[in-house]
Amino acid sequence: MKCPRCVDVELLEVNKYGVLVDVCPVCGGIWLDKGELSKIIQAIQRAESALDEELRGITREHPEIYRRYEEYKHKKKKKSIFGEIFDIFD
Repeated sequence: MKCPRCVDVELLEVNKYGVLVDVCPVCGGIWLDKGELSKIIQAIQRAESALDEELRGITREHPEIYRRYEEYKHKKKKKSIFGEIFDIFD
């Protein structure tokens, strides 16, 4: 498939969170087919849930680690939902 922006450039298929997305090697554009963004978001949510579950186990043994993690999460600058979504492509 050709890049809609660059026209003459072939897109590369890249695996992101188990989903093949089309990426332009020239302009860096990312092109998703129907449903791919939802699949990526679901994969991220599953990973976050697994991390939270793992952290719950750590808190029982080391509550100070979890406290520092929570402080870090709250200090992070809040981004818009689109900013957070597109961080996955960095």
